[in-house]
Formats: sequence, structure tokens, C-alpha cells
Amino acid sequence: MTNDPVIRRLRGANPIPSAAHADADSLFDAITAMPADSRVGAREASPRRRRALMVAIVVGAMALITSTAVAAYQEFYSAPMVKPRVTHHEYQKATHELTLPPGMTWPDFHMPPNSVTSQGGGGSAALFVSQHAWECYWVDAIRSGDGAAGDRAHAELQAILDHNVFVAPNGASESWAPRPAPKVPYAVYADDGGLQWIQQAYTMAAAGHPQRLIQSCTANG
Repeated sequence: MTNDPVIRRLRGANPIPSAAHADADSLFDAITAMPADSRVGAREASPRRRRALMVAIVVGAMALITSTAVAAYQEFYSAPMVKPRVTHHEYQKATHELTLPPGMTWPDFHMPPNSVTSQGGGGSAALFVSQHAWECYWVDAIRSGDGAAGDRAHAELQAILDHNVFVAPNGASESWAPRPAPKVPYAVYADDGGLQWIQQAYTMAAAGHPQRLIQSCTANG
């Protein structure tokens, strides 16, 4: 026994300095003679429930990880590189799916023979030809006062923005492409406000302020 002063003070303050002696055998017999606790069965079943819950949590976590991986894959998917013959085919195919203003014809598409582009690049090239042609057609309609031609140009350009244009996620590579691959020719804008500038240009032109539209036609037409 220690003689530490603190321990001696605690012993002195103990209201029950010695525990009553109990017959261990008699105490065991008394306990085992009592009715069984109905909760024991429930406690025995609880590990099974815990295992089932753990399996459900694991499966749920795997599903979450899988869905997150798919989302990340879609968000940062980069289109594969293709050779010029593929890009030429994409361009020619897109010319049959897109429209040009009356009286215009599709320009020839040229690519250096030893170069590569992202898959879908030929369709994007044709889409920009169509878009810029309609912009200049709209400018001419405004200058000539041809309201019907202006309305048609506006409708064609709005359809392009609605169905053929995508914005790459922030941080995606320059070769990002939407997944699944669109069944129409498409163009991808960087998330830097360029698409919003174009949208505002069309809205302003429709409201009688064609300055931005004229700028786009001059720069790209």
C-alpha cells in the first residue's frame, strides 16, 4: 500500500472503508437462476444487421464512386486525333446537314496532308462557315432594310446556338468534346465568355443595335 499523502486522505474520506464479503458461489447460483433476458437474442442478431448495413454502405459507396468517375470522364473527355481524310469526310458530311444563305456555296476545305485534328473538327469547320455566312447575310439585310431576310438569318443563327454549340467545362483541355458524341456538326467554345458575347451580339442586332454583329462578320466572314 502506498503512503502517498493524497491517497491517505482519500482513504480517510471513504465512507465505506471495507467492502462486505460475499460468497461467490452463492452469488453465481442466484444470477443464473434469474429469467433469461429477451434482449439477448436481439443482440445476437445485431451483427448480421451490421454486416448487411455495411454491405449496403459499401455498395452505395461503389455506386457513388462509379457515377463520379463517369461524370469526371464525361467532363474532361478529349476527342481523339484523326487524319486529314477523316476531317475532310466530316466536313463534306456537315455541308449536307447545315444551311447557307441563298446564293452562297460551300468553300473548299484544305488541310496540310501531314496534320491531325480532333475528331469532329471537320464538322466544326463547316459549322463556323455556316454561322459566319448567316451573320454577314444578316448584316446585309439590315443595311438593305430587308426585314424578312434579317429574321431568317436570326432564326438560323439561334438554331445553331441552341443545337450545335457546347461550352467546355472550366479547366478542360482544348480538345474537349461532349459525350456522348453529338449526332450533328458541333462547335465547342471555351468557358471564357466568348459564347455569351455572340449571344448578346444577336440579341442586340435583333433590337436594332448591330454593331457587334458587324464586328463578327468583319472578323470572320
